Amino acid sequence: MMDKAQWLTGPDRNVTRYGEAAKFREGLYRLTPRTYAWMVPNGSWGETNLGLIECGGKSVVIDTGWDLHYANEFLAAAAELMARSPVHSVINTHADGDHCWGNQLYGDVPIIATHACIDHMHHIEPQSMRLLGKAASVMKRLPVAGIDVLGHYTSAMLAPYDFRGIRLVAPNQGFSGETTVTVSGIDLVLIELGPAHTPGDAMIHVPSEKVLYAGDILFAHGTPVVWAGPVANIVAGLRKVLSLDVDIIVAGHGPLATRPDVELQIAYWELIQEELHRRRGQGMTAAEAASDLLLGVEFQATTFARWDSPERLLRNAQALYEEWGERPSPMPDKIAQLNTMRQQALLAMKLPDATPRVMHHR
Repeated sequence: MMDKAQWLTGPDRNVTRYGEAAKFREGLYRLTPRTYAWMVPNGSWGETNLGLIECGGKSVVIDTGWDLHYANEFLAAAAELMARSPVHSVINTHADGDHCWGNQLYGDVPIIATHACIDHMHHIEPQSMRLLGKAASVMKRLPVAGIDVLGHYTSAMLAPYDFRGIRLVAPNQGFSGETTVTVSGIDLVLIELGPAHTPGDAMIHVPSEKVLYAGDILFAHGTPVVWAGPVANIVAGLRKVLSLDVDIIVAGHGPLATRPDVELQIAYWELIQEELHRRRGQGMTAAEAASDLLLGVEFQATTFARWDSPERLLRNAQALYEEWGERPSPMPDKIAQLNTMRQQALLAMKLPDATPRVMHHR
């Protein structure tokens, strides 16, 4: 699919932010005469795809990046285009920082998102990420209960990014359900999907161009993750993608996607639900079931085992167990989240060949 888009410009590097060989060229691509995407290999943590739609002398930007350095790389690459078509508005597909922490760079233009996304916008603050990075440096020196492993894992995850100077700017226009925004005669259909990946997911369909910006309902060639759920809503969102008349699908992460990529992501969710449910019936905890499934011979023989960040299966198992009636952790939310990351880190260290490799080695 990447060869159907025209690369225009981008940074001069052939490795990802995590030092992996890039599977596609980073930069600004023309998808159709009116639509563009900023594609970031290989789609791991914060390696987020952004969108731009040129609407008769006005531009609409979709998502804005995780830190100001990388957000400004996109703006620099798109500067000529934006000079002739100034930014009319921004759309955030959801409230994860890697999709909205560059909002401050767009001045006072309207920023559109689902009402649920707006309500969720402050669930993590940039300051928290800065503090986590500092704490991780300390944790690496505490070889107790996997705390050192958590320190390594989070340090490696955050290393490419600089969260200084970020001012969290929330969207100022909300919608629910499905709505159409028309800019200079170009219809943009905004479709709410959440709660799914997060409480407030949405995707943007440009019918005249047969292009879809899917946000994080879709991780192309990468392991998806559910932060909110239910998983049924993620699968329904993916089936909605398949129902649309589109030729080009821009995933939230990874290369441009095809319909088989969407179908494969549905197959992942269906497989893990079946396998984890069976293990729950055998008395395994969510963490035990995730480890048993992920490290098993049968799963390791699938395409899913070669996707980026396979250890995310642990969080997915937790979410599914809660859907099936397990009580969530009694810990305070922030501590529970750190414990989930600790468990993921311990599982990641059992997968030294997984990517990004820097997060799977001590």
